[in-house]
Amino acid sequence: MTLEATIANIIHDSISQRIFPGAVVLLAYRGEVRLCAAYGTTRYDDAGSQPVTLDTIYDIASLTKVFTATAALRLYEDGLLALDAPVERYLPEFQPRGITVAHLLTHTSGLDIRLSTLRETGRAGILAAVFNAKQLHSPGSTVAYTNVNSLLLGEIVARLADAPLDRALSTLVLEPLGLRDTCYNPPRSLRPRIAPTELDREWRGELVHGSVHDESTYALGGVAGHAGLFSTAADLYRFCQAWLGQVPLLRPQTIALATTNHTPSLALGCGLGWMIDRPNFMGNSPRGSFGHTGFTGPVLYLEPRQQICLIFLNNRVYPQRQPPIHHRATIALVEAALTYGTL
Repeated sequence: MTLEATIANIIHDSISQRIFPGAVVLLAYRGEVRLCAAYGTTRYDDAGSQPVTLDTIYDIASLTKVFTATAALRLYEDGLLALDAPVERYLPEFQPRGITVAHLLTHTSGLDIRLSTLRETGRAGILAAVFNAKQLHSPGSTVAYTNVNSLLLGEIVARLADAPLDRALSTLVLEPLGLRDTCYNPPRSLRPRIAPTELDREWRGELVHGSVHDESTYALGGVAGHAGLFSTAADLYRFCQAWLGQVPLLRPQTIALATTNHTPSLALGCGLGWMIDRPNFMGNSPRGSFGHTGFTGPVLYLEPRQQICLIFLNNRVYPQRQPPIHHRATIALVEAALTYGTL
């Protein structure tokens, strides 16, 4: 069976099981795109549904975190940010002590605060709670994947760039890479290209379409270090090429540092902003594979030795969120990428 047929079967099986209504998959080897295809629709056969196309824009949720980390690492390269510096050096309002920038990047800060529970308090209330958060664990002792780490990192990036975070990310990451379809708070003119996420009956009382799905980011005005970006497969591929050293953005030493497992003795492998060797969505990948996932469904997967890049965009939370069973498809896609990469 061809690569195209194998991936089409994986995606169509998931659509038929109503795991997600549609998807875009891009697979590249050593800088050459071998497959870029769109499948299904944006809303199954519901009213307003559209066929998914290659330029369909998705809410990339927590993939925003790796963009924030990339911006932070560019500031690190410029000598403006020290990875071993305490957070309060850059955010004097921050009360917990002993937490460094590296702890934020590796999700080992010891902080644990559910930001969505603060959605009614607005930006000021959320930041006040975060700046005064309690530590449940000593920094560096455990990995706890929480949004608060990337939110704080985003605030540091904005302070050091002396600009709002959306403008800082544009200057540090989006513009240098020429990413034209990646943004926070997309304008209404782009809505026809955007896949909706969830029918939010409990809080917003409407289908979330063209505004950020993450509740705390929505309360923050749509811009945060942990969520809020919308993007396309083509833009995400350009971003991944930078991390594979195929287009210029970061120094090779920085890429190597960020994609090294900094938590080898802990339960989850973490780089500086990246998930490392995660079988829950990478399957039996070679050691040193890295990537990231997002709550709404998107996945980035990179295998640096073979220079494999897999981008998987979907809106698996439509019409309602469910357990992340879409990662069955993710693992199958990774296995297909690895199999055909060695043929």
